[in-house]
Amino acid sequence: MTKRLITAEDLVQFTFAGSPVLSPDGKRAVYVVTKVDKEKNGYDSSLYLADGLSEPRRLTFDYMSDKQIKNHKPSFSKDGRSVYFLSDRSGKSQVWRLSLDGGDSQVLTDFSEEVTDYLLSPDESVLVCQSSIKDDREIENDDVTVVARLRYLANGKGILSANEALFLFNLQNHEKKLLTDKTRNACNPAFSPDGKRLYFCQTKAEPDKTDYLYDIYSFDFETNKTALFYKAKGDVDDLQVSPDGHRVAFAGNEDGECSPENIGIWLLQETGGPAENLTESEECSLGNYVGTDVRFDEGRSVFVWNDDGQSLTYLVQNGPAAGLKRIGLDGHISTVYFNEKEVITSFDSKNGRIAAVVSSVSSTGDLFLINSDGAARQASDHNRRFLDGLDLSEPVPFTYKAADGLDLDGWVMFPPDSVQKEKKIPVVLEIHGGPAAAYGYSFEHEFQCLAAEGYAVVFTNPRGSQGYGAEFCAGCYDDWGRKDKDDILRGLDYVLDHFPACDRSRQFVTGGSYGGFMTNTIVGTTDRFTAAVTQRSICNLYSFFGTSDISYYFLKRYFNGADLWTDEEKLMSFSPIRRAPHVTTPICIIHSEEDYRCPIEQAEQWYIALRRLGVETRFVRIKGENHELSRSGRPENRLTRLHEIINWFNKHHAGDFSADQANTIVKI
Repeated sequence: MTKRLITAEDLVQFTFAGSPVLSPDGKRAVYVVTKVDKEKNGYDSSLYLADGLSEPRRLTFDYMSDKQIKNHKPSFSKDGRSVYFLSDRSGKSQVWRLSLDGGDSQVLTDFSEEVTDYLLSPDESVLVCQSSIKDDREIENDDVTVVARLRYLANGKGILSANEALFLFNLQNHEKKLLTDKTRNACNPAFSPDGKRLYFCQTKAEPDKTDYLYDIYSFDFETNKTALFYKAKGDVDDLQVSPDGHRVAFAGNEDGECSPENIGIWLLQETGGPAENLTESEECSLGNYVGTDVRFDEGRSVFVWNDDGQSLTYLVQNGPAAGLKRIGLDGHISTVYFNEKEVITSFDSKNGRIAAVVSSVSSTGDLFLINSDGAARQASDHNRRFLDGLDLSEPVPFTYKAADGLDLDGWVMFPPDSVQKEKKIPVVLEIHGGPAAAYGYSFEHEFQCLAAEGYAVVFTNPRGSQGYGAEFCAGCYDDWGRKDKDDILRGLDYVLDHFPACDRSRQFVTGGSYGGFMTNTIVGTTDRFTAAVTQRSICNLYSFFGTSDISYYFLKRYFNGADLWTDEEKLMSFSPIRRAPHVTTPICIIHSEEDYRCPIEQAEQWYIALRRLGVETRFVRIKGENHELSRSGRPENRLTRLHEIINWFNKHHAGDFSADQANTIVKI
């Protein structure tokens, strides 16, 4: 079969698998399949059932002419004959139930606001539903917004005017009972096995004066009383009660917010007391931090109790790969499933069997069923026919040394065989965000498109990246744009030194978020790059401090307690805008107008500064999108972004400065 090169437009061909859950007997799995809807410029999510013996069966069939439908967060009934899930097919997201014996889905809840999470009680008589309670309005004027909380902004949501609360919903009479304080946020409900107690996370009474960490509470159904169960010292997430009810486990740490410390499994006795770090000997943080632009529905949990109650299975990233390990209550760790060139993005475990979504550099992720001995069988293959028709690039891994001798991982992707190559191959340096994220063995549509255009794509995991332990993750604290920048450029130099086909005279650079900050920093400190694209970037840490949704507490931790009124000079010394007069590299700025993580004022400052200084600069503003544009933005806008990057590099590597090519309108 003749293969063709991948294109930006192939984004609309991908199918994304995620969030698997196993039936109680472990023989079947329900998972979420998301596809691009070209007509409506969005995404539809459906539920599929798989047993590993036959083709997965689609369970939900929804179509509305004016909107996309999202079916997600599935769970099984105790007898395995029904599936509960969230769906917005009726307008707002509610809990639905589908019988696997046949028949139509039924809506169960009728909350006035969206249900964002739910949990079925052990006796299946009630649901715990997470939904919002709006703040009381002080002014009856729709043109006026009154802000009365410190953290009032959230990327993807905008100005916050409600709290997430937990409600009991009786499945027989539909009565609702508020379980948590309506003035605080609550989440992560977990029942004891006998259903007599509910554990949940809830923020502090006055978080502006203390912190915004979540404490763990318990609600006793016999006494109808709520009590503080564990006072947080750091991140707390993913509560799960042991099968015997004697222990409560959570994923987190005891090192405050924005900590480089590993996320581990912590155990609390049912009687309370201090938390025990069960995974203290685990070198890396629980979870998967390997980035990709082709992933949806990453699942609820990073660990699960095994049926015997004596061990837990957890997801962990080790360098560029992520897999599953098991830890006993005695602290002994063993590997369950770990392939050095694969990334598990979500999983579930029941009755000695595991359902996991496994991705790689040649797969966006498919469902695998894994036995207790680690033997795996692929249960879905949603993209194989499509991907088999593409001539893709395979990343070439390499290891190199930092200036201080630290070992670092890097990769280079060369143009596929069918690309008509030049004598010398232009090189694009890609920089990940975070900085506590990572590159690894995941499919990267953007990188494949650049390789198909004839570029060698270089990407690395500098200090500050996840997957290499807490000390490595802390390596860029109080040092952004210095040692980490040198790590990145040394990776590029390694490729140029060891792969002579790469063209030293045509080097390009791009990155988003922290990668955008680094792109801005690099072009202000070197003129080696022919052109740059900076995405959702930061140029001024001082103004970022007070405008981003994470701003002050994120920067205070990363810059050793720095604050606006005591450390202005320090914050500005790290800010790329200080180096604007040294920039000569042509640069394209891509930024979403509703990005509240790295607000668009950062792009506006950078653009005005560079244009005033006579630098060739292009500013691409994208309406209706936020910080997640490259990963989950509307398909048409994602395609425009890809074309802007490719066009900018093509224009400058060809030496054609006569025409502005990027007036590109993409229709799908």
